[in-house]
Amino acid sequence: MKDKNFDGKFLFGVKTTNIFCRPSCPSPTAKEENVVYFESIFEALKQGFRPCHRCRPDIETDCYNGNIDGSLLINRTIHMIYDGFLNHHSVTSLARKLLVSERHLRKLFVDNLGMPPIKVAKYHRALFAKKLLMYSNSPVTEIAYASGFNSLRQFNDVIRETFEQSPTQLRKEFKNKNIAIDTPVMMLSYKKPFDFKNILSFMRPRALLGIEVVTEVSYSRTFRTAEAHGYFSVTDNAQQSALELRIHCDDVRSYMDIHNRVRKVFDLDTDFTRINELFSKDKILSRGMINGCAPRLPRAFNPFEFVIRAVLGQQISVKTASTLAARIVSKAAVKTDKSYPEGLDFFFPTPEELLKTDITELGITSVRQKTIKTVSQAIYKSDLLMTDNQTFEKFNKDFSKLKGIGDWTVNYVAMRGLGMFDSFPAGDLGIIKALIKGDKKPSHKEVLEIAEKWRPYRSYAALCLWNNNN
Repeated sequence: MKDKNFDGKFLFGVKTTNIFCRPSCPSPTAKEENVVYFESIFEALKQGFRPCHRCRPDIETDCYNGNIDGSLLINRTIHMIYDGFLNHHSVTSLARKLLVSERHLRKLFVDNLGMPPIKVAKYHRALFAKKLLMYSNSPVTEIAYASGFNSLRQFNDVIRETFEQSPTQLRKEFKNKNIAIDTPVMMLSYKKPFDFKNILSFMRPRALLGIEVVTEVSYSRTFRTAEAHGYFSVTDNAQQSALELRIHCDDVRSYMDIHNRVRKVFDLDTDFTRINELFSKDKILSRGMINGCAPRLPRAFNPFEFVIRAVLGQQISVKTASTLAARIVSKAAVKTDKSYPEGLDFFFPTPEELLKTDITELGITSVRQKTIKTVSQAIYKSDLLMTDNQTFEKFNKDFSKLKGIGDWTVNYVAMRGLGMFDSFPAGDLGIIKALIKGDKKPSHKEVLEIAEKWRPYRSYAALCLWNNNN
């Protein structure tokens, strides 16, 4: 086949060699009677096939690209496993978190993926570990724990079982001379075209002072998770078609979570084929495309942080909202230590910390102060979930019932805070400006009617409209 257009759509294995490949693999074409097709990496591994050493389907094609059928529950669970939930919790805890029985959850996984959650987690750990072995100089023991394994022996056994090679053999097999390794680096592959500088230019005026640093060539920020405190930096390696992620923290068990969240920040897993096809035929949206491609959707690293910034940004400029957010950060004063780089001076407060912070003298209107407290309380009590593993309708219902939250805030947070593809802040001034014909501004109803033809990708349509104003 040797066609890159099908990469990420499916995988194929050759029965005579027990090796599976991407569609674009340059290896000699096998006879059709010897070929078997897989929807995901997990399916190929389960059936005893090993990844090809030439096209590296386990490295360059992220396991997010598997065609997973099933309910919203399955997809939510998959995301939780990818983010490392089962690295620190049992399947029983996972089922309890999802409000279903362990037996029911296991049955859903077997029916939809052909294997139980614990096996999906095992394969995912192995795939993640292989990336670290091949792209970093971290000690093997550190990689084992960063990948979610509980012991070095378990790590060695699973790697041998999955790849038929030891961790040391995997590391020796691939030495990337194009990466200058000073700290552990993870390569986050992407499909071209990918305009890293354009994303940085979008992020730069929105950077939160003390939390984020955005330069012409890099993005850095502080973070806190349940396991770790730290910061990371992201740069582009165009030659490798990958972003280089360097994490500095006090617990390597956070690596998997940070890796997956950064992929979302830079929108690395969206298939733009259908979006570009649809938008390129639209006279309005095509003007906002970049070299024939819709802009990537820069998603917030910290959804709670983004909610607060969205509330602050209601009917004021991006610059003013960023200034107010920086004042909150400084007032909360959750400081980093002196070893952090210049500009990475604080961690963003948690909902609980923000509720204890006096924000009355920061230049924020009393109405917005009340809204910030209302939203923080709702998230703290889990009355409002900040996750994309829910329908827009549910999020809209839960969020819009809070006093001070309107349609623009709901859609903007769904779009950039949670990464939902089909949210559309119809009341945004930039969107209205892009849709003006002559001297006539479209009404709210007219904007929504125009946007109907852009479903189910209205979030990307909004980005194109914003580009039309630049």
